[in-house]
Amino acid sequence: MPQEFAQDNSVFALIFENSVEGILVTNEEGKIVQVNPSCLKIFGYEKEEIIGQKVEQLMPGRFKEHHIRLRGDYAKTPKSRHSASSLEILGLHKSGKEIPLEISLSYVKPGDRLLVACFIVDITSKRKLERELRKERELTRQYLNVTTSIFLVLSRDERILMINKAGSKLLGYAPDELKGKNWFDEFIPEPERKAVRGVFSQMMKNEIGVTHSYENHIVRKGGELRLIDWHNTLLKNKNGEPEATLSSGVDVTEKRALEKEKTEALVQGQENERRRIAQELHDGLGQSISAIGLNLNALEPELKSFNEKFRKIYEEVKQKLSQTIEEVRTISRNLTPKILEDYGLGRALEHLCETVDQSTTVKITLNLHGDLQNLDEKVSLGLYRIIQEVMNNALRHAGPNHINVHLTKGKTELIGIVEDDGRGFDLCSKPEGMGLSNVRSRVELLNGELHIDSSKIGGTTVSINVPL
Repeated sequence: MPQEFAQDNSVFALIFENSVEGILVTNEEGKIVQVNPSCLKIFGYEKEEIIGQKVEQLMPGRFKEHHIRLRGDYAKTPKSRHSASSLEILGLHKSGKEIPLEISLSYVKPGDRLLVACFIVDITSKRKLERELRKERELTRQYLNVTTSIFLVLSRDERILMINKAGSKLLGYAPDELKGKNWFDEFIPEPERKAVRGVFSQMMKNEIGVTHSYENHIVRKGGELRLIDWHNTLLKNKNGEPEATLSSGVDVTEKRALEKEKTEALVQGQENERRRIAQELHDGLGQSISAIGLNLNALEPELKSFNEKFRKIYEEVKQKLSQTIEEVRTISRNLTPKILEDYGLGRALEHLCETVDQSTTVKITLNLHGDLQNLDEKVSLGLYRIIQEVMNNALRHAGPNHINVHLTKGKTELIGIVEDDGRGFDLCSKPEGMGLSNVRSRVELLNGELHIDSSKIGGTTVSINVPL
């Protein structure tokens, strides 16, 4: 039993030092007796600067007197409590800057002493995102609740050594029911299991240390999926060998759904604006150009009275007008591919590739497989825009001689591939531009997967998988 107790203490000490959540411990007098690195980072102090100081040093002056009274009341009747998610608790950074925080309290009584543990999360970025989303969507209520962090310790054999109350509550089980279960087999959905297990395996082999943000779904009791943003670190023994992983997670299901709604609204707005401009080109500029053409035609009978110079000018103007009409039609078709609505994705891509092939020196090859008729309108338009953007990126930046486009409809998914033989780029060092960012956003809206393979001498291949 003493050996087991020592092992538990070791685990909890590692949790304390490696936790991404700030942890601060005070005595009954409100003096800080222990603090972890994450807490020091939140407030900007060195450890020796605040050990022994009153906890009120870490809060704005207007709250100190009130907090002293609250602290005295808490010392008389201590109990664990969580901060209300609708309140913004403010801390004070060493620089004087106020920080919005989420704080939970717990306590222990070793002998006659009282020690209070404060669990602290800096929620500055969360609050900023909430404000932006409320402003954009003009919501009258708070729709994103702050979730208490999950703490999870997994052994080398993938089994749960420890999970805190927040984690067990989210999963829908009592903590004792979870201990010893295989995390990946029981709580990671099958489509994501291999990838998530691979990250764990790399950590156990000491190939990677800390993963600052890794998102995957977990399966709750009853089958519900929740998306968790994990921060993972290794727990090592005295010899520096990995023994377990410590993961701190936050439920971002609603947050990601809101981000997706925002992106969908942005994309829909872009399509609406494209339609409006195309309509104005047709009804306004198009009609004006047609009127000019009619006026020029009316001059045909008078050409005999023109001298050679003016007849040449007339022919040049008429030729330029014809070119302008064709350019306006091309712009209008690109803005709103009516052919997509009338004849489907396959014919629209054929027309797109024919247009690029005829208007540039680049050889375009298109291969279509499967029945591409009667696809969902959102999928058809999304894939058309994705392929159009990838081709435009290649034409603008890669200088290719050939672009090959492949689209295959299988039983459960659509697979699109666009490959060019131009100048590739370094995926790691090159910042993601607007074109690739738009492609990624559209793929995510279709719940698809995007893969990019590029090299400076081997060209670029972009693969898109979209479930049906």
